Amino acid sequence: MKSRFYILMLVIILLFGCSNRKNAKIDSFRVRYKKGMELIEKEKYFQAVDHFTYVVYNSPGSEMADNAQFYLAESRYFLDEYLIAIDEYMRLIRRWPASSFTEQAKYKIGKTYEKLSPIYEMDQAYTVKAIDAYQSFVDEYPENEYRSKAEKSIKKLRYKLAKKVFDAGKLYMVLREWKAATITFQGVIDNYYDTELLNYTYLEMASCYNKMNDKSNMIKILNEIEPKKITATQDKIRYNNLLDKIK
Repeated sequence: MKSRFYILMLVIILLFGCSNRKNAKIDSFRVRYKKGMELIEKEKYFQAVDHFTYVVYNSPGSEMADNAQFYLAESRYFLDEYLIAIDEYMRLIRRWPASSFTEQAKYKIGKTYEKLSPIYEMDQAYTVKAIDAYQSFVDEYPENEYRSKAEKSIKKLRYKLAKKVFDAGKLYMVLREWKAATITFQGVIDNYYDTELLNYTYLEMASCYNKMNDKSNMIKILNEIEPKKITATQDKIRYNNLLDKIK
């Protein structure tokens, strides 16, 4: 009987010890998470990364793990480590899809790609990825508070893509390659009809058809132009001169 008693006491002591160690670990994770948040508030993002990484990789099943993962991504974002930040946001989405931070993470992926989007003359791969990420976010979460911001960013980024094509068309005009210019401008009309460049694209196309002595297509394109949207004096003069040619 005594031996059974001692064994029982030993088991209780071991279980109690394990419980204490487990609680101590949880407390240490909370301390590291709290410290990370304090550092973020002080904009000391590099130091914050260490604390959030510790929580994520040592306590993946804890209640604070997804929070730590999100703020780890945020720290990378504010350190301008954009590609790493995107990976961290995506890791949150994959590992904790039900997290309260998932929607915000999906929005931030779009915003981070937007940060990587260069001036319009350069390769626009990141611009396309930003648009795709924002559009996916808007489609999936139409009631989210960030929807309006995402839609504004989509509009701005699509203008950048349109501007790249538009300027390519203008270059063909400088080279007096009128047919190539009209084909290029058609790309703006087909793909970026919702941008502010549409009206100006029609004007440039009409000018090209005038140079090609293609009166039929020039008239067709001029009918697409909204005169009230032509603001520059020089463009108004060009538009009126083209109209005079069809009277």
